[in-house]
Amino acid sequence: MNSLSVNSPTPQHSRKMILPPLPQEIWLEIMQFATYVHQHHSLAPLDPFTQCRVSSNVMAINTPSLSIRTKLSLLLVCRSWRKIAVQIFYNYLVIRSPSRAEGLLAVLERSSLGPPQDRLSHGQWTRHIEIYTHTRHAGGLQYLKTLFRILQMCPTLRMLSGHWDHPLPSEFLDAISRKFGPTLQGLYWNDRRAGVWPKTTVASPQFLGSFIGLRVLDLSSYGGNSGIENTTITVPNVQNLIMSNSIPGIVVATVLELPALRTLTLKTHPGIEAAPTDLLVQFLTAHGASLTSVDIHSPSLEPNPTDSYLGRGAIDYFRPDIFLQNNLCPNLETITFPTSAPLLSHKNNHPLRRIGLRGVRADTMYPDKDSNTKKHLMSFDSDRFPKLEVIRTVGFLVDADTDGFIKDVFIWWVQKFEKQDVDFLDGEGVLWAYTDPAQ
Repeated sequence: MNSLSVNSPTPQHSRKMILPPLPQEIWLEIMQFATYVHQHHSLAPLDPFTQCRVSSNVMAINTPSLSIRTKLSLLLVCRSWRKIAVQIFYNYLVIRSPSRAEGLLAVLERSSLGPPQDRLSHGQWTRHIEIYTHTRHAGGLQYLKTLFRILQMCPTLRMLSGHWDHPLPSEFLDAISRKFGPTLQGLYWNDRRAGVWPKTTVASPQFLGSFIGLRVLDLSSYGGNSGIENTTITVPNVQNLIMSNSIPGIVVATVLELPALRTLTLKTHPGIEAAPTDLLVQFLTAHGASLTSVDIHSPSLEPNPTDSYLGRGAIDYFRPDIFLQNNLCPNLETITFPTSAPLLSHKNNHPLRRIGLRGVRADTMYPDKDSNTKKHLMSFDSDRFPKLEVIRTVGFLVDADTDGFIKDVFIWWVQKFEKQDVDFLDGEGVLWAYTDPAQ
């Protein structure tokens, strides 16, 4: 006879909720979104007119350290997730020292020793490799050999970032250009420190021109040779060029032929000898006709710990009006520059369509206060820029500011430019206005 009484409650068995299986492609999209960091996936700076969102979640914006932690967590969930997450884990690799290079090479070699159907190593997922040479023994030949063996195991590499503190042998550069010349799409080359040695690096326009598939070329920290003798070096597909106030980068960009160039980004490195204005004019004489967008960054946006030896000194800003005068950039449609940059000349008359201002703060927007922001905004009028359509405060979001009067102040500027048929937008792309007609 059953020992349980008739009135005793029957045990309740908990039911596990089984979620419907998702295709691996959807899981991959979710994981990529959760770990996305822009500079890991592209060497081209983010378009300043990209819409920013007000975030109410402190975890909403990924950082490199947070991204790698999330990737490690995804790898440990289960086998099926690990098979997907390994693709994003090896997508971006940073090599900071010879010991890390040896460890990474060992992992890549072990991953290629599996069954025949999985014979490719984890390097098949790598799209971007960033190399540093500031540690001990990083200037040795053995380190370069290890680096090249790693590069050989990454057949689908598309972006290479190199921070070279020591002179590089020509054989190493020749091997890189032969291996990735047709396929590399983004190149950042920082060999400015190598110039402090008695022997300088052998990087040259010929080396840069060997990468015929480049879309993005970053010469902001280039310090190699820049002279060529009666030779035309063409990099046919470069659309985005990044330069700085460093002289070697501007010189080598001037001598290169860049028929597909459209976007120019300019960075300001404090504490170095700034390129003279005449040098920039020579560059624009050669390439200005093809430019449609120029983005001048604020110096504060470019922290670079590896260049701390350069010190800090007076900042010589790029003058925005150089790009708007003498028909140097007749097809320019968009220009972005910091509020701390020199004011535009009153002689400018250019068919610009969009202007972006970096570094805008609420306290500098009040019409009754004297500030560079106010002076810049007052200088934008339809007589000087007859085709102007949009003015945007890049990175400044009205809804995220704590100033209690900023909405009224911003709307004052909106109404001012509305009379000229120009939209004045904040960093979120919002055209602020009063909703109640009584207001």
